Amino acid sequence: MSTAGIIITVIAACVFFILYAAWPYNGRKDRMREFCGWYYAHRGLHDKEDAPENSMLAFERAVEKGYGIELDVRMTGDNQLVVMHDPDLMRAAGVRTKISDLSLRQATEYTLFGTEQHVPIFWEVLKTVDGKVPLIIEIKAERGDDVKEICGETAFILDGYEGQYCIESFHPGVVRWFRKNRPQTLRGQLSECMDFKTNGIFSFSLSACLFNFLTKPDFIAYNIRDMYRLPYVYLRKAADAFGAAWTIKSEEALLDAKMMYDVFIFEGFCPDPEERAKFRSEGKVEGKVMEGIVRRHLIFSGDVQGVGFRYHANYISQRLGVTGWVKNLYDGRVEMEAQGTEAQIESLIAQLKAQRFVEIRDIESELVKVDPRSYEFKVRY
Repeated sequence: MSTAGIIITVIAACVFFILYAAWPYNGRKDRMREFCGWYYAHRGLHDKEDAPENSMLAFERAVEKGYGIELDVRMTGDNQLVVMHDPDLMRAAGVRTKISDLSLRQATEYTLFGTEQHVPIFWEVLKTVDGKVPLIIEIKAERGDDVKEICGETAFILDGYEGQYCIESFHPGVVRWFRKNRPQTLRGQLSECMDFKTNGIFSFSLSACLFNFLTKPDFIAYNIRDMYRLPYVYLRKAADAFGAAWTIKSEEALLDAKMMYDVFIFEGFCPDPEERAKFRSEGKVEGKVMEGIVRRHLIFSGDVQGVGFRYHANYISQRLGVTGWVKNLYDGRVEMEAQGTEAQIESLIAQLKAQRFVEIRDIESELVKVDPRSYEFKVRY
């Protein structure tokens, strides 16, 4: 082969790899469309007076006004989760201290942007929202951070949350962790266009979403200023990616974004109430039921409490693709609803029986109505 032929072959191989590597996962668009009937307040419905960004008051106001919420999660030095965008408190509290160097108690003592609002604890925010509006949860992880640790803690808290949510992150390792360990959780890759010469090959790869072949995100959250740049145009038009726009700062920008995105994260203004009501109405979708799916109500008796039964039920169900919930009863039994194929549910029960400290002596089982919006498996308390 001639030199020119080798060069052409190498270029063609590189182009093919780039196109393949950036391809997202489009198999759960029916679930993603349920997020379309909302506008999302960026870091809550905040202002410069008494409700700063990522504050409890900003989240309460978003819920009151009927907006979905986008928020940021970080880990403290004692492995607890707080809601904070920046890695340090310099901008928010005037203190040059990293969140990762503080305990939960220390972090939550700081007030935000000169107001009376304190750094919120993640689980308290979930308790306040209580499923009233959907959440887009960005997991903050810089290079060198323990991705496994922050993802595991976030997933553990979300396992007990009944509301609608999805996760997103700039860090491909975070998105990949959820693909492997919480495959039923909707996941998104955050990105924006970054110059190769200034930011290097890694940042350029993030701009082009070249880690999608490892992470298989359900949506791409892309900076609105870059919506007509080549990487996002390819993802949107060629790969048919589900798109989330950040951050929209005017009605005019919102109108433009509707040409290229499906989900809209806004800041600094409130979308027109009439337009929002119309959008909510158009965004409604029904859940989807596939053939062969059943839902069983189960009561387990035996040595089923205090032996990790609910933990194993949740882990196994996530792996099998079974949805539903599990909870302890006051009389020592465990109650569960499991939705999937009969084979999946039988496999779940068989694997629970095989756990070392679990001894199931009796199972009460009956078929109940299939829930078309049951997408995950949860631990109830």
